[in-house]
Amino acid sequence: MPMPSRGLIKIGAALLALIVLFNLMDKTLLSWTVINPGYTGIKINRLIDRGISKENVVTGFVFFNPIQSVVVVYPTFVQREVWTRSPSEGSPSNEELSFNTKDAVPVTIDVAVSYLLDARKVPEFYTRFRADDISNWTHGYLRDTARNIVVAIGSEYSFDDVNGVKKEEFLSRVAAELNRRTQPIGVSIQQFGLVGALRPPPELANAVNAKTKAIQDSIRTENEVRAAQAEARKKVAIAEGEAAANRALASSLDDRLLAWERLKLQRAYIDKWNGQMPNVVGGEGNGLLLNIPGPAASK
Repeated sequence: MPMPSRGLIKIGAALLALIVLFNLMDKTLLSWTVINPGYTGIKINRLIDRGISKENVVTGFVFFNPIQSVVVVYPTFVQREVWTRSPSEGSPSNEELSFNTKDAVPVTIDVAVSYLLDARKVPEFYTRFRADDISNWTHGYLRDTARNIVVAIGSEYSFDDVNGVKKEEFLSRVAAELNRRTQPIGVSIQQFGLVGALRPPPELANAVNAKTKAIQDSIRTENEVRAAQAEARKKVAIAEGEAAANRALASSLDDRLLAWERLKLQRAYIDKWNGQMPNVVGGEGNGLLLNIPGPAASK
């Protein structure tokens, strides 16, 4: 059998090299990812000023060239974050919000915010903020916006108001203003509220606690006085009722009622009499007692 020429050997080696190269290119130039329900993704073109492709991926498999493109995925279900002073809740750094009230009381608060991304506006959202991680935007832009709103609106209330009957009004105004500013960029605020209580300076907090205790003591004393007065009125009403009953009974005892009662007593005596006359009768005036013989002795 004749041996293959050197030209054929070179051609075979070249074909083998091309096959290996194509396999490597397939693994390098083509990649894919999965976008699950509740998320939306956008393709970013790395080579053209990081432009966003027109394709807006919703769910399923997405194929892309990792050298030229990257896929950024955003959640489109409700997101909740907290900004607190505690390192064990939310961010490990201190993210509490602070403001001064109308009466110049410095106050710090821990808050929780819930928001929702509009999937249709996700490309515009990325174009504006270039946020590959939504949490960076949450603890950056969104927190800064909320802090500015809290400072502005909180300065319109006194401490007693914002810590009392107008607390809900204050929080509702902050949430409404925050929502007004974020809706144009495709973010709707679902909820904004306090985590815990307001934190005034320690000396003011002690004064507030003392005031609260005094009010509670006053309310308890007032309730006790009302209870005592009610008990006294109850006793007076019972006594007056008994007196009225006695007066009514006394006024009803006229001569005819007394005569009727005497007749009832006499009738009771007659019903009980056994038909025998008494053997002893009392004398008139001298107190003598005479023995009257019975029927057998007279015979």
